[in-house]
Amino acid sequence: MAPQLLPTVQGDSLCNNKQESGQGEQANAQQQQQQQQPADEGGLLERLDAFMAVQRERAVAYRSFDAAFRAYLQSGAEAPYRQAMGQLTAQFQGCSLRVRAMEAALQNSGQLEAAALLRVVQENEREKLRLTLSLQALKAAYQQERFSWQLEEGAAAEGPDAPSLAPELPQGHVCGLGCAHEAPPEEPTEAEYTGAVRESYQLLQVAITAINDALEELAQQRQDLLEEA
Repeated sequence: MAPQLLPTVQGDSLCNNKQESGQGEQANAQQQQQQQQPADEGGLLERLDAFMAVQRERAVAYRSFDAAFRAYLQSGAEAPYRQAMGQLTAQFQGCSLRVRAMEAALQNSGQLEAAALLRVVQENEREKLRLTLSLQALKAAYQQERFSWQLEEGAAAEGPDAPSLAPELPQGHVCGLGCAHEAPPEEPTEAEYTGAVRESYQLLQVAITAINDALEELAQQRQDLLEEA
């Protein structure tokens, strides 16, 4: 019996088949990527819109809290102000949880730049709240004249015949630390108070600027997505 001859295959044909197979797989991968890209962009747009809604909610909460603080300064009624502070804290905790979830979703979808911008806003919002509460505490203490140097200034303005605000002390008494008519050790001096207020305002402005810069970049990303749609 004559031996059967196997059909010969040219080397170029094998290479062409491999190239065609590789090109086909690459085309399929590109097609899948193109199909997934609009969904990712749509998800990014939705998350940016949701984040901007959170920022609007924060702005409304700040305005309400500021109104409560102004009412507190005028009336001296502390209970409504404390209640408003508790409401603000609860609102901001809810906002923070939602933003962290958005940030994680952006990271998982590969939108690292947007996720980093959300982190910048989140960190500076926390600093903004801390500084706002600190400034309000300083303003309230000054408004209610809780510092001893305010009382001394008031007595000096009334003249030398004004009654003394401190009790008369026996002759030879030397005031020491903790004396009843002295300011407590933790009370700031007038210079320290002024410096603390100035520094808090400066740091607050830094936080607000960082927030606004990040929001501007996020708004630009959103605009780019709308133009590409």
